Amino acid sequence: TTSGGWKIIFGKGTKLTIESSE
Repeated sequence: TTSGGWKIIFGKGTKLTIESSE
């Protein structure tokens, strides 16, 4: 999911990775 130029990726469990999609 991309939002505000940021890509949010939900991994296994509560792992959350936020990367800049710029």
